[in-house]
Amino acid sequence: MKTQKLSVIATAAALAFVACSDDNNSGVNGVDNNENVADITTVTSYTCLDGTVVEDANLCAPVTDPVTGEQTSGVADSTVVTTITCTDGSVVEDAALCPSIPASSSSEAVVPGQQGTSSSSNRPSRSSSSSAVVPGSSATVNPGSSSSATVVTPVIPSTGDDDTDVEDAVALTGSEIMMRLAGTTATVENNNGCVEVVEKSATITCPGDYYVTGTSTDFQVIVNTPGVDGEGNTGIYLYNATLKSSGAPILVKNADKTVLHLVKGTTNSVEDGSSASTHLFEKVNGTQDTAKAAIYAKDDLNIKGAGKLTVTANYNNGIQSSNDLKIKNGNITVTAVENGLKGKGSLVISGGTLNITAKNGDGLESDECTEDNSGNCTGIVDGKGIVVISGGNVTVNAGDDGVQAYNYVLVCDSSDAATVNIKSTGKGVVSDKYVFVNGGTITVDATDDGLHSGLNVHMNGGNVTISTKDDGIHADSTLYLNGSTINVKTAYEGMEAFYIRAQAGITSTYATDDGWNAAGGTDNNSTNTGNQGWAQSGPGGMGGGMQSSSKGYIVITGGYHYVSASGNDIDVLDANGTATQTGGVMILEIPTSTSGGAQYAPGGNQGGSTGTGCSTNNAGGLIDTDNGFTISGGVMIGFGSRTEEYPNCSSTSYTGSNYYGASNAAAKPQGSGSMVIYGGDVKSIAQVTTSGMTEVKFPNGVSYMYK
Repeated sequence: MKTQKLSVIATAAALAFVACSDDNNSGVNGVDNNENVADITTVTSYTCLDGTVVEDANLCAPVTDPVTGEQTSGVADSTVVTTITCTDGSVVEDAALCPSIPASSSSEAVVPGQQGTSSSSNRPSRSSSSSAVVPGSSATVNPGSSSSATVVTPVIPSTGDDDTDVEDAVALTGSEIMMRLAGTTATVENNNGCVEVVEKSATITCPGDYYVTGTSTDFQVIVNTPGVDGEGNTGIYLYNATLKSSGAPILVKNADKTVLHLVKGTTNSVEDGSSASTHLFEKVNGTQDTAKAAIYAKDDLNIKGAGKLTVTANYNNGIQSSNDLKIKNGNITVTAVENGLKGKGSLVISGGTLNITAKNGDGLESDECTEDNSGNCTGIVDGKGIVVISGGNVTVNAGDDGVQAYNYVLVCDSSDAATVNIKSTGKGVVSDKYVFVNGGTITVDATDDGLHSGLNVHMNGGNVTISTKDDGIHADSTLYLNGSTINVKTAYEGMEAFYIRAQAGITSTYATDDGWNAAGGTDNNSTNTGNQGWAQSGPGGMGGGMQSSSKGYIVITGGYHYVSASGNDIDVLDANGTATQTGGVMILEIPTSTSGGAQYAPGGNQGGSTGTGCSTNNAGGLIDTDNGFTISGGVMIGFGSRTEEYPNCSSTSYTGSNYYGASNAAAKPQGSGSMVIYGGDVKSIAQVTTSGMTEVKFPNGVSYMYK
């Protein structure tokens, strides 16, 4: 079992079935996603090498390297503790313990597209002519969707764009205000008195529509149209324009909202200079600022159209808004030294084809938050610090994280399906608070975690494929498996959280350490240490396990889940506290000949024999918990040579060519061996003939049959 220093044990109230909408919505039927949580407090303490515990790492006395003579930090360890303050004033470790505020009587209304079932073609559909119960689920054919979960909708900023010409197919009439670029200057046709060309820039001072065409070598288009909300947008139509500038080629200093139109059938490019930091402009408050992107807006910026846009950012970010950045469509390619797209307030992508390369930064980013005097984030701003992808085809290649947000990341489907492909040297998708996957197709290839949240991850729908060298999906608090189709193809730890709540969906996981790992902070109630807590399992019983002073919980109530791990020291299903199963289908496997980290129990044997030809292993294997595994419903079938605990065990020999289980539920393993553990609706183990049974294929191709 991997020792995990996870003292962040706070969870938030259950957030399930997140809808996708362009409307500004605070929740379904007024249910807010944090209404029973008043505050979240995080405290970090540091243990020095001399054993003292301090709240500031600088207070630890530095130590001197005896070889080099250099002084290094005296910090030995750090611990983060998060507590939840409920709206009634109580303080808890788990937000689920906060007294809930009843929703209105109409709160059972179904959010469109979230009927609790999956559109995945490899999941069995509900049959109107049959009421047969799938083994492993308390529901009919499609198991495990959580009917008790609160239906909520995160806040998504409205587009506020009343321009219905989404294709921007414009036929010029000759009456347009046309800015014709030429080297370091421009001429303006039909000038309405609101365009002033001075030196190497043209400044627009009135809302309206302005067209840009031609080629510049060092020229800026500046928008400075201050006004009251609703007085009108400033539209910039790129009409076969090549804009280069030593500063930011497009700079929005002040505007209600600017809409950048990519005219259908046109090809456009924007490129800044590597020394853009020397180009200062005056903000509304009179202070000086630097344009931080090739296309930089201090206010809201929308991008739309059926044309092409290539952005090359040699200085910093590609496209950035200090408020809300929304991309509705277009064929957009961005190559940036740092971040690709950044909407500090929010970044919402609802369509288009986007290819984003962020050489040293994040592909997509939104980081607005409340800050302390030192500029550190201390809390959420409603509707801000979010990245929403509700449509389009988005490809990200990032030198750091693929998608990053402070408040939450939401991927879902609206009028168009969302497709997101991420390759990153950091994390794939990461948020300080929440990650919601409610739809779309997501593929992540990351060096760090595939999906990561500092609080909760909600897998409510969509199809997700992850390859990573660290955790496939990680939540500091709770991971909800509520309906997504997930394939963690390879990871060090497949899924990791303080709580793993498997309620629906169909998942497959392969890891080289732990398949599923529920790990938490110090458990002050634990008195067992070392080998004193080890006890031999017997048929129908549970091993006491190697007790550790930590906690973490796996709760399985529904869905189909295949979990596997192989390596020198692995656990397939690992909980530092307890694991319970009341429904759902769990297929566990050690697919290679490795023993799962066999170690010797007291007395010199490898865990001892159960009398059925099976043996336990105090270091884990198929199931390893500190405080027990229990199963009262569902299906559990596990293939492997070692386990710490199990419901029942059979010495049945198996190969990857046949199905094993009972007449009502069976699975085909990937490898071969001579030990099968089982429980729930499976009462015995044998080789099974599957004629007349229904197949469920896990995302990795492993087959489960039921009747």
